[in-house]
Amino acid sequence: MTRTTEGARNLEALARLFPTTVCNAQTSELPEIHLFHAPNSVCSQKVRIVLFEADAPFYSHQLNVGKGDTYQPAYVRLRAEACQANGFGFAADHRGSTSVTDMGCDACVVPTVIDEVSGTVLIDSLRICIALDEQLGAGLRPDEFASAIDHEISIVDSLPNYPLLASKMHGSTADGGNSFALGKASRCEALIAAHADEPLLVAAYAAKRDKELAANDRLFTPAALAQAEQDMRAALEKLADRLPPDQDFRFSDRMTLADIFWAVELIRNRDIGYGAWVDVLPRLAEYEARLRAVPSVQQAILEWAGAKPHLLHST
Repeated sequence: MTRTTEGARNLEALARLFPTTVCNAQTSELPEIHLFHAPNSVCSQKVRIVLFEADAPFYSHQLNVGKGDTYQPAYVRLRAEACQANGFGFAADHRGSTSVTDMGCDACVVPTVIDEVSGTVLIDSLRICIALDEQLGAGLRPDEFASAIDHEISIVDSLPNYPLLASKMHGSTADGGNSFALGKASRCEALIAAHADEPLLVAAYAAKRDKELAANDRLFTPAALAQAEQDMRAALEKLADRLPPDQDFRFSDRMTLADIFWAVELIRNRDIGYGAWVDVLPRLAEYEARLRAVPSVQQAILEWAGAKPHLLHST
């Protein structure tokens, strides 16, 4: 199979914007997978774990979320086209999670995967992880547990990560909003004006603006944050109840996609100050410790520079 002209053009444009590093190369053979990601993005971390667990080399293209790299027109255009090709509407609302299933497709986020051979563009971390597992033969979604794994990762995908992280990183405004969300909305306004002659970009930026304005209006009030914390803690307690007492991971003694998604979630929760919720649940605390000891988890998160979020008043 050869690279499509469109796929080659997209890669060349994006490689100029986001320099390339080869990761996990075991031989002189060059990778075929290009990962566009950010160090502290939980969705990016899931994909990195899958690639390391599959022992797959990949081209790493790191985007700086704080500097607005995910709003670069060439990147947004690529993702917007992929959203449409997959039948996803643009997300113009925010319920606090990263779920494309729940909210629609966001053209201004990471991760994105491009297959250099086929030119295929993969978006949405949940779908990327499943597709890469199948493509690379990693065995992270064995047939006997596939439906149960899908249910488990959908639970993680719908957790209120955004308000909990953004409030810890940027605080709340006096009226219960969030400066990070407002900043993203303002960035989109400027980009809509700058690209008024390109309807696809205008639609993608307008949806992102509306999504972040909705987040600012609803997700950061004291009541909304208390509810997000309650929902997160309840999810962890239910997970503790589901963990089997006689095996290392959720479904067997081998890690699956379900464990990968929970590893990212548990590490992030501890990083932003919610580790005590796990510590009072012995079975869950032991599970977290086992996950943190997995080499692919260490490579993709614990040893990856910049993977830990920078919090307000952190020490």
